[in-house]
Amino acid sequence: MTDLGPIVVAFFEAIRNGNDTAVDTAVSSDAALLHARDAGGFSPVLSAAYAGHAKMAARLAAYAVRTPDGLDVFDAAAVGNVEVVRTLLSSDRASVDDRGPDGYTALHLAAYYGQMEVARLLLGRGADPNAVALNESRVTPLHCAVAAKHRDTASLLLALGASSNAVRHGGWTPLHVAARNGDEAIVDMLVLRGADPTRANDDGKTAVDLAEENGHAALAKLLRTQAGKR
Repeated sequence: MTDLGPIVVAFFEAIRNGNDTAVDTAVSSDAALLHARDAGGFSPVLSAAYAGHAKMAARLAAYAVRTPDGLDVFDAAAVGNVEVVRTLLSSDRASVDDRGPDGYTALHLAAYYGQMEVARLLLGRGADPNAVALNESRVTPLHCAVAAKHRDTASLLLALGASSNAVRHGGWTPLHVAARNGDEAIVDMLVLRGADPTRANDDGKTAVDLAEENGHAALAKLLRTQAGKR
């Protein structure tokens, strides 16, 4: 493992902890930290986003975009900077098929963080709506949008070719995820696009089972009715 040095280690720890003051102080002292990478290869922007600190991620992106190196396509996708994504794609400094350090495409990130305009741009440039993450999760962008309950982004993905029956690790389809979450609007959307309510995951559980287990009785009833029509 690369020795990151105490300043970089402390910087990323402050990011993960959501310590705004420490992060801003570090960046004001050394702007090069904006382009540092942690032990996993993640940028400050993605580290903040993954830690659930959306405002910090946006602020770090706003700082980084003003530096000579700017933002990469993954950071820009996560925070919804359409212009940077467009510029990177148009100048061939990024490809819609590029993978980040954890195996996700920019479309995965845009889907998870509900950045619909970035997703629309990427799809328009040929991004694969059924790209499988090159990590243990094996999720598609649709799984990401459904898990994060971004209905508009999920609808866009479905309209532009995402499979409603794509399978991630554990045999989970987007419908399993939506049923567990109790998200009736997304369930309706998926079923209309051909999602199979009778399909079981690797634990033998259907969307009906997951809805019931998580206290979504009305949704379970709806899914049971849909299953009976197949």
